[in-house]
Amino acid sequence: MGEQKTARPGTRQDRRKAATRAKILEAAERLFGERGYTQTSIEDIAELADVAVRTIYMHFPTKAAIMLAAFDAWVDVFVEAVLQRPVDEPVVETVRAALDAVEAAGWVDHPENDDTPVHPMVEHLHSGSPDVAGHVLQRWMREMDRIARDAIDRGDDEPVSLRPQARATAVFAAWIASLSATGGRLQGRALPEDATGQGVGISVLALITDGTL
Repeated sequence: MGEQKTARPGTRQDRRKAATRAKILEAAERLFGERGYTQTSIEDIAELADVAVRTIYMHFPTKAAIMLAAFDAWVDVFVEAVLQRPVDEPVVETVRAALDAVEAAGWVDHPENDDTPVHPMVEHLHSGSPDVAGHVLQRWMREMDRIARDAIDRGDDEPVSLRPQARATAVFAAWIASLSATGGRLQGRALPEDATGQGVGISVLALITDGTL
């Protein structure tokens, strides 16, 4: 028997796989945003991505795995953008700039109104699988540690200062506040007519940090 050939990193096969994976994630994010997670099937994703259903399962074992991969990719871009900002910058401005970087990278801010379903992550963190929530929380704990360590390394706070941790927690607060507030739609709570997921997160973070609560 001949020796089996494996693709080396950076080969054409690797690039083709990465491109296919990106198409699947892009299609899933679009459909989740337009129809909601439950109403989107693997077949729907395959059709929009122009790939076979079996191709999707070569990359992702479940629909939830697609959603979590999209979440991880979003966090990658967002946190890297946070780490590029000055550590003495007001955290609201840091988060706003990071969200601008996310949009520049191709992620679309999700409208939160009567014409759109809530984001699938909202559904899962409110009433979905504990495995999904566990993945999300563990990922955010790691990223908050990175943000805090970065603030320690680049800042001039005293070693015992809690400011680096507060900065990291505030970044997370903007994200979780968005999901909490938009999830209120599931209980009939209203949001501003022009609300978006990112806009809600920034607005809540501004209220938390302006000293009026």
